[in-house]
Amino acid sequence: MLFADSYALPRKKNGRSLRRRWVKLRLHTKRLANIGANAVELQGLFGHLARALSWMGWLLLLLWNLLVRAVRKLVTPISDAMENALSRFHPGHRLRQQAYEYYTHVKSLGHRRQTGRGSGMALLGSATIMIISSCCFSLGFEVRMDGESLGFVESPAQVMELVERVEDRIGDYLNASYSLDTQFSYTMRYMDRTDLLDEALLEQKLFASVDDHSRKYILSVDGETIGASNSKTALELMLRRILLTSVDNATQVHTTFANQVTITETTSDSIATTPITEMEAKLTANKVETKTYTVKSGDTVSAIGKAYDMKISEIQALNPGLDPAKIQIGQELLLSGPVPYLSVQQTITESYVEAIPYETLIEYDDTMYKNKSKIKVQGVNGSADVVADVTYVNGQETAREVLSYNVTAEPVSAVKIVGTKALPRYMATGKFIKPSNGRYSSGYGYRPNLGDFHTGVDFAGATGTNIWAADGGVVIHAGWKGNYGYCVIIDHQNGYTTYYAHCSKLLVKKGAKVAKGDIIAKVGNTGRSYGSHVHFEIRKNGKHQNPLNYISR
Repeated sequence: MLFADSYALPRKKNGRSLRRRWVKLRLHTKRLANIGANAVELQGLFGHLARALSWMGWLLLLLWNLLVRAVRKLVTPISDAMENALSRFHPGHRLRQQAYEYYTHVKSLGHRRQTGRGSGMALLGSATIMIISSCCFSLGFEVRMDGESLGFVESPAQVMELVERVEDRIGDYLNASYSLDTQFSYTMRYMDRTDLLDEALLEQKLFASVDDHSRKYILSVDGETIGASNSKTALELMLRRILLTSVDNATQVHTTFANQVTITETTSDSIATTPITEMEAKLTANKVETKTYTVKSGDTVSAIGKAYDMKISEIQALNPGLDPAKIQIGQELLLSGPVPYLSVQQTITESYVEAIPYETLIEYDDTMYKNKSKIKVQGVNGSADVVADVTYVNGQETAREVLSYNVTAEPVSAVKIVGTKALPRYMATGKFIKPSNGRYSSGYGYRPNLGDFHTGVDFAGATGTNIWAADGGVVIHAGWKGNYGYCVIIDHQNGYTTYYAHCSKLLVKKGAKVAKGDIIAKVGNTGRSYGSHVHFEIRKNGKHQNPLNYISR
């Protein structure tokens, strides 16, 4: 050798190792070429495109390795010749050292590491990027019908199959073959898979485009004509779509229209067709309808108006002579409000537990007063397992048919003891009468002219006029009481007390038991008073009440 061992160049690789590398390279590129072959996104046109790009990468790798082998075969004889020529010089000769540096560079060209992966990785990266792009942004065909864009398909064959299917159904209706006169155009471009063609929408458009002047179908709701179409199927599909979108669980339970919906065939040329979209817009909108409402306990005109989105004046306009302050339970009012044009009816089978109310048995006791009672045995409701078909119209229950009723617990009757003993004349009845025959002169509440809060009502009358007890009870005060002047206070022993003030004379004493209507004092003008009258108060549990809510003027 020309040089020392430390400067020796590597020889050719073993042939077996080289063949092993070729096998690994071919296996690697074959796997690359089949990436995504079974993926949904890479089937069809896009799969072929991705695999073609992968095979191109494999071919470029093959050409590169062939080029490297050719260069190695060309450079190796040159390096051997340089080694023989330089062997004639002394090892320390400067020319030999310089030549060694060139020799090393040339020799290395023929012995590059066979494991270099730079170019291969670059090609593999490019192919991977292309495959990923084809998964997210694929090539497809934009479908246009009569100039209107409908979405994307992977192949025009999808549209043709749908057209043939629609033509077959139309032919079944017409009992004759039928061909749609519809023009489609296709443009290949990148597509977002969220913009794929809605086949149901295209099917509807195709049915709506059927042109058969000899047959038309009239759609009516409760006897009102909505419109006409050349396609009965288009009308049926529209009604089904409205039904399914009206409620969430339309496919799980029995769902129909509560209205009478009919499709009638006609051959009249005088009837114009109506676009499906126009009929659908009308049927899915609300209409104003007048209905009768029965007043229930606790109802007010304002609350009813709020529930039906009506003003009080609008309710009065529909009900002439209505006084909003004087509605009665059971009274019928005319109301108007928006209701769906098509009402959806659902019948749902429901299982539930129903309470069975207990009965109350009455026992009489002649040692108790008539207005007294007590519970001897507490009642307990029973229960039953019920299965029923419940019918709802627009979400409101309209009917309930019980299919099975199984009692699981019997109710326990209550026992109530009611007194029959006559009431003492001084016992309160719970209802108040006017305390005098005087004229109503001052009301309950704030009085701007006097600058005070009036805690009762005044009844004017001549001095000496009778004052009687508004209800039975026990006198707890009879005498002078500051601004009240001479005053009588009666405890009715039911939470209520009454005051009779400014009296000129008192006819009862403290502790006396009086009955409703008993004369207890005379009208006067004592205390803080501006004229002869009786000041009458009602207090419930010590709090002032407006007496006019309890008595009449």
